Amino acid sequence: MTQQPSINLETNNALHTHYPRYFDIDMRYFAGANNHQKGVSRTKLSVLIAIRFSIVTPGIICWLYSINHRLALEHLNRLEKDGLLRVVKTHRSPDGRVYVPTYTAAKFAEELMGIDVHFRSNKNPALQFNQNNVMHNLINAFVMLRGVHNYHSDETYAPMWTGFITEPEFKRINNLSDTRTVDGAVRLIDGSVAAIEIEHSFKNKTARQAILLKYLASLKNNDYSKIFLFSQSVKIFDDIKRLHEQLFEEMPQRFDKKTRAPLLSESDAELLRASIIYRTKLCSEIEKMFYS
Repeated sequence: MTQQPSINLETNNALHTHYPRYFDIDMRYFAGANNHQKGVSRTKLSVLIAIRFSIVTPGIICWLYSINHRLALEHLNRLEKDGLLRVVKTHRSPDGRVYVPTYTAAKFAEELMGIDVHFRSNKNPALQFNQNNVMHNLINAFVMLRGVHNYHSDETYAPMWTGFITEPEFKRINNLSDTRTVDGAVRLIDGSVAAIEIEHSFKNKTARQAILLKYLASLKNNDYSKIFLFSQSVKIFDDIKRLHEQLFEEMPQRFDKKTRAPLLSESDAELLRASIIYRTKLCSEIEKMFYS
């Protein structure tokens, strides 16, 4: 039985025809042998981040290129001067600003990725992104890039995943209403696909129930085989686990008004239990980078 889902993944699921193109985009930072190579490498990667996540900030650049804040600002301001980025001041960002891509950046990214970029330019760059989602989107970008840039303590390269698809890309290729648009998906070392979800705030039980049902539909549809949850707070994880356990007990006892079937079967609850993975590994890093 283990072989059957992988066959279905390729033939019956539209997402899986798109996944490889995005998973194969190289988002790993290589410094290069000299300053010229370093500059070219940073320009390419910074533009790809801005295009794929809609925004980029000095904080992300500091961490990724191991440089100080002043050098990160210089780098991003140079890209702005070159017509690739535009700056927007916002208190929603830990840096007090974000940089958004331009049409020129979109064309450059298309060349790098070999994928059409659906870019809507705006006279007001502040309208190119949702101000309410800035923190969420930055944490998401950090987590996805962090998984690609993972090393053991002895500096051996040990990625958590080999490639990813971002939330805007996921939305673009997936217009099925019963699929929960997750914060992204990653290709794990074994080739399987995991969804990524950033949980940086508390949600009530009703919201959790709706999310679980979307996860279930996506798991049964083979959109992904597991869901990795990331947060800056162990308390948020504890709250999610508490609500999930309550719902796994209650939902099999409650019935859908239309189908009269239980909202969740016992086997559905077991599938969700086994598929939702709480990744505490990055809690302290996210907290330090975005909340300290």
